[in-house]
Amino acid sequence: MNRRTFARVAGLVTIAAVLGGCSSSSLMKAAPSLYEQLGGTNAVSKMGSDLLASSMKDPRLSGLLGKVDPSTANAKVSDQLCAALGGGCKPAFTDEQVTAAADRLDPDQKKALSENFGSALSSATSNPALREAVTKSLGSKMGGIMGALL
Repeated sequence: MNRRTFARVAGLVTIAAVLGGCSSSSLMKAAPSLYEQLGGTNAVSKMGSDLLASSMKDPRLSGLLGKVDPSTANAKVSDQLCAALGGGCKPAFTDEQVTAAADRLDPDQKKALSENFGSALSSATSNPALREAVTKSLGSKMGGIMGALL
């Protein structure tokens, strides 16, 4: 009788482990990327386009960005944002290029860019937690991304 009881208990434990494993594996899905949370390709492309358009119109940045071709720059900014936010896009610039290009902007230009980025991001999402996460992820890189366009 001990063997029979042991076999039943072992069988129940095995079934419980299998069912528990199935239910926990479905709960262990990866959290969506910032790119996905913003809405994917269209939303990130629009955010990049809005950022570039407002920055090119901004008198604090117009001298800096005056010779930049908007159609070429828009694709580069969108790809860079997509890559940085986990969208799987190929970034237009390397981390080294972004870091080096950040030095091309003075403090007033960086402030203007930060304000334009905040505005573009607010247009992309009303979720304050998502805006904060995206700002933490991208905020310090924005000067370098825009500087790399020069």
